Amino acid sequence: MPCVPLTPDPLPGGEREIPPLPVVASLEGEVRDSIQQTLRQLERMPERPTKPVPQTAEPPKPPAPPPIGAMDLAGWAGDDFNRTREALQRALDTAQGRARVEAQIALVRFLLARAMDEEGRAALETAASLSPAPDQRYALRILGDAFRALDREDAPDDNLFVQLPAGAMPDHHVWRGVALAPTRWAAAKEGLPIALRRLLDYPADLRSRLLTTLAAAADEAGDSAALNLIVLEMITVDSKGMADGRLDYFRGRLAELKATPDAALERYDAAAGLRRGPFARRAEVRAIELRRGLGRLDEDGAIKALEALRFAWRGDDVETDALAALGGAYARSGRTDAALDIFGLLGRRFGATARGRDALAAGRTLLAAVLDRLEQSPPGGLYALTLQARHGRLVTLVDGQSGGQDGSLRLRLATLLLRDGYGLEATRILHALTEGATGPRRAELGATLARSLIDGGREGEALDVLARTGGSSLEPALAERRALLRADALLGDGDTVRALDALRGLSGAEAARLRAEGLFAAGEWRAARSAFAELAATGAEPTADDLALQGLSAYLAGDAEGLRGFGESQRARLAGTRWAGLLDALAPPPADGPLRAESVERDLAAATALDRLARGWRKSP
Repeated sequence: MPCVPLTPDPLPGGEREIPPLPVVASLEGEVRDSIQQTLRQLERMPERPTKPVPQTAEPPKPPAPPPIGAMDLAGWAGDDFNRTREALQRALDTAQGRARVEAQIALVRFLLARAMDEEGRAALETAASLSPAPDQRYALRILGDAFRALDREDAPDDNLFVQLPAGAMPDHHVWRGVALAPTRWAAAKEGLPIALRRLLDYPADLRSRLLTTLAAAADEAGDSAALNLIVLEMITVDSKGMADGRLDYFRGRLAELKATPDAALERYDAAAGLRRGPFARRAEVRAIELRRGLGRLDEDGAIKALEALRFAWRGDDVETDALAALGGAYARSGRTDAALDIFGLLGRRFGATARGRDALAAGRTLLAAVLDRLEQSPPGGLYALTLQARHGRLVTLVDGQSGGQDGSLRLRLATLLLRDGYGLEATRILHALTEGATGPRRAELGATLARSLIDGGREGEALDVLARTGGSSLEPALAERRALLRADALLGDGDTVRALDALRGLSGAEAARLRAEGLFAAGEWRAARSAFAELAATGAEPTADDLALQGLSAYLAGDAEGLRGFGESQRARLAGTRWAGLLDALAPPPADGPLRAESVERDLAAATALDRLARGWRKSP
C-alpha cells in the first residue's frame, strides 16, 4: 500500500496549502449546540404573566349616607302639647353629654311634628352647638332638611330627602314630595299616592301645612288630577287646620281648572265669608278677578273692590297676591304710575320667609302686566326708564322667581328701553343677562347686546362681545345673524376691508345693504351705486338712507345722467325725510356759461360735507 505523505505537495511557486483549523470548526459547533439547547429550555419553561402597568389609585369614594328611617310623628307630637313640652324640657335640663344632645333632638322632633318651624330652627342651632356625635349630626341634618321642606325652600337639590332614593319608606315619599313641590312639581308628584296615604296618620297641624304646600304646587302647575286627590284628602281629614277657608279656596281653584266658574265663585264666596285668615282674603281676590274675567265686573269696579280690600286689611295684613291683582288692574286701565307704586310696595315686603317668596311670585305677575301695558304704548315714554331707575334691583329679583331664570322679563324691559331711546340702561341689563347665560342662549343674548352697542356707536365693544359669546355649534340662522353684526360693527369701526371680507358667502337683503355701505365707505362710488341700485333685487324695500347713498354714489362717481334719472324717479320717496333736499344739493349747474373754479370748489365741499353727514347718519334714527 503506497505511503500517504504527511504534507501536501507544494503549490507552484514553492507555497503550501494550509488546511482549515479543526479548533475553529469545533468552537462553532459548540456555540450552535448551546444556542439550540437554550431555545429548547425556553420552550419547556412556563410563560410568565405580563407585569401590569402601575395605575394611579383612585381616591376612595365617601360612603353613601344611610337610608332615612321611619318617623313616628304622632308619637313625637304627643297627646297633650303643654304636658309633652314640659316633659321634654325637664329631660333636657337634667341630661349631660350625649344624653343632652338626644334630649335636644327629641325637642326638635316635637317641634317638627307640631309644625313650629321658627322654634324648630332655633332648637336645631342649639343642638348643633352641643358637639353632637356623627350619628346625632346625621339625625339633626334629616330634621333640618324636613324643616327646610316645611318652609318651602327654593333649592331642594342638597336635601337628603331628594338626594337619597325613597324606596318603600312612606315618610321619605312625603318629605321628598313636599321638598320638590314648590319648584319641580313633575318630580314631586311621583310618590303622591304613597304620601297622601301616609299623611292620614300625621298630626293635624303638620298634615294641614304639608297638604297646603302640595295643593298650592298642583294649583300653580295646573294639575287638576293631582289637586283633586289632595282636595279629597283635605275633605276626608277635615281637621281644624282646614277651618280657615283653605279647603273652600282650593275647591274653588279646582273648579276653575275644570272650567266651572260658577262653582268656583260659590266656593270663593264661602271662603271669603270667614273674613279672616289669608285664604279668605285670597278667595276674595280670586272672586273679584274671576268676575272681571267673566265680564260681571268692569275694570273700575275691580279696582274699587281691590282698593277696599287693601285698606280693610291695614297695611301689613295685605296679601301679596291682592297687591299684584290691584297693580295689574291699574296697569290695564292705564294708571301706570299707580302700578309702579304697587310694584315697589311688593318689594318692601321681601324676606327669607315663604311670604317673601309669595311676594316675589306676585311681583313677577305684576311686572308682566306692566310690561304688557308699556309694549302697547307709543314709543318715547318715560315709564320704562322709571321702572329701571326706581326698581332695577327689584326687577332682577322678581325675574329670577318662578321659572324666570332665562331673564325673559328683563329682556322685555331692555327691548322697551331700546325702543324708547335709552340705550345705556338697556345695555346694562343686556350685559348682566349675557354674562349669566351659557350655550346658545349666551350667543343669542350676545347678538342682541351687540346690536344695541352698534346702534349706540360702540362698535369696538360690540366686536368684543361677539368674540366672547360665540360658539361652534350654533344654529345657522343665529350664526348668520352674528356674522352680519360683526360686519356691521367692523364697518362702523372704520375697518372696511375686514367688513367686506366678513360678508363673503352671506346673502339676503341685510348682507347686500352692508356690502353696498362698505363699498361706499371705501370710496368705490360706481360699485356702491350699482350695489344700492341692485338692493331691491334681493326682495328688500330700499330705505331713504339707501336711496340717499345711491344718489351720493352716483354724484361722486360723476354719473350726471344716472343722477338725473335717479332724481326723477326717487324725489317723491325722499320727500318728507331728512334727505328731502339732497337732490337739489346734488343738481348739476346750468350748462350755459364757462365752468368756474369757485363753483367746482363749492361742489366738492358740498360732496365732502354730504359724505360726512351720510357717515354720521348711517346708524342714527
